[in-house]
Amino acid sequence: MFERTIDRVTSIPPLGPGFDGERHKAALVVAPGDLAATDPFFLMADDHVSPGGAFGEAHPHAGLETVTFMLNGTMEDTGGRLEEGDVEWMTAGSGIVHAEDTVVSGGMRLFQLWLILPEAQRNMPPRVQVLRRADMPVHTGPGVVATVYSGKSGDAAAPTLNAVPVTLVDVRLAPGAVFAAPVAASYNAFVVVVEGDVEAGATTEKLATGAVGWTGPMGDGDSALRLRAGDDGARLLLYAGLPQNIAVVAKGPFIAGSTEELAGYYAAYRHGKFPHAGSMRPIAP
Repeated sequence: MFERTIDRVTSIPPLGPGFDGERHKAALVVAPGDLAATDPFFLMADDHVSPGGAFGEAHPHAGLETVTFMLNGTMEDTGGRLEEGDVEWMTAGSGIVHAEDTVVSGGMRLFQLWLILPEAQRNMPPRVQVLRRADMPVHTGPGVVATVYSGKSGDAAAPTLNAVPVTLVDVRLAPGAVFAAPVAASYNAFVVVVEGDVEAGATTEKLATGAVGWTGPMGDGDSALRLRAGDDGARLLLYAGLPQNIAVVAKGPFIAGSTEELAGYYAAYRHGKFPHAGSMRPIAP
């Protein structure tokens, strides 16, 4: 088994203005524009809203998956309600409209990740999966609680449907606890420290709250990223996925394989051909 190292470290930038007025602040955990380094992860935003109330407007997506992780508070729209610790895994595929009549609680915080889709699945029928924290499998060890939302960690395997093979694990570590997080060697991966601090990888890279540590593909087989919590313990999210190694074109809420495909998404949306997420029955793995 390969022992992973942290290849590069970034930080969540200071919060700036969001799209919904003064009460909405946001930052990019993963910035777009360097897909060769972040593949299959296109971008990830860190959204904060306070006070609560109506939030945003209905909007479309196509050619990608969004993974919305509720860190704090709640969010509710015509498709249902997400509580703290829940995840909505939305495969936009050929096109979908979501976030209709959205209402959030005060102090809401979420991470929203955009994943590119494989060429063969880019225009698959859209689907929505709601992953309830209470229903997700959990891997435990001395001072370790790892909730698996996608992929697997040890004997804990999530039933989540993936177009791109992706692992998503919420890791909570007691002070000084050590966890060797399993990651397929072929995956690109990053960890985001939500609370506390850890020493990560073979070189014990120190990652504090807000740090993002990346570890790149290592070939075939199995690998592990060793994490050791500091004196106050730690909470972090581990994202790992198989790079797709394809060229994409992005504009607004769409990711396509060509400008012609991108134009087709815009035309389909204008002609009302995208289904609405609120009218679809969410899949509960």
